[in-house]
Amino acid sequence: MSDSYLVFTDLDGTLLDHDTYSFAPAAEAMRLLAAREIPWVFNTSKTRAELAVLREQLGNPHPFIVENGAAVFFPEGCGRNDIALEWVDGMRCKRFAPERGDILALLARWREVYGFRFRGFADMTAQELSEVCGLHQNEASLALDRHFSEPILWQDSDDNWQRFAEGLANSGLQALKGGRFIHIMGAADKGAAMQWLAAVLDPEGEALTVALGDSHNDVAMLQAADIAVVVRSPHHVPPVIKSPSGEVIITEGYGPSGWNEALRAILSP
Repeated sequence: MSDSYLVFTDLDGTLLDHDTYSFAPAAEAMRLLAAREIPWVFNTSKTRAELAVLREQLGNPHPFIVENGAAVFFPEGCGRNDIALEWVDGMRCKRFAPERGDILALLARWREVYGFRFRGFADMTAQELSEVCGLHQNEASLALDRHFSEPILWQDSDDNWQRFAEGLANSGLQALKGGRFIHIMGAADKGAAMQWLAAVLDPEGEALTVALGDSHNDVAMLQAADIAVVVRSPHHVPPVIKSPSGEVIITEGYGPSGWNEALRAILSP
């Protein structure tokens, strides 16, 4: 088996505790990744602005995937010069999804015409979002700074949800369920973004991809990985990986404890 790895990880509920957002229980595996010089990539629903803070806190210098696979960002010094990238927020970026402004315009029109009832990030202040998510207000402000998706809380009937979802599909959009919100975005996913970035980081295809996630919006990433780690959550049952490309591991521990447990087992000689 290859001893070369690329690690892709979800954050909320996986590396970060669902309730406290702590990553302390994962410290040992994080040190192991650093010692082995294994790239570990955030693959998350979070925004570029949120990850600017988290990357510094966790000491992660690698490219990162935002908003459920909508885009890959390359910090200065990362990536190859032969890849066509655009600039977003002062950083080189590979985009896989339409811009949030187009999504918001469509949702506003549907709300007016069909009367759909939902509450999105665009409807919330930082204070309101902090109360919903348990974030500090400055963290909520970073979460509101989005480019490619609009998370919503659905407040309408099941029948109207079916009409809403059909309208999204007909418009080339999708509704992706995360830990707390339903993310309205283009036809991108964490799996496709992971595979694209893995080919950039490892063009010879020698490394095994390890993906860690806990919820439905991680399934595409987990299905595409050589080693899929389903991290247990105290809040929901593990997602089902119906067509895995490789091995599937379900952790005993929850959140960052399970993350630590799995990576230590995979990476230790």
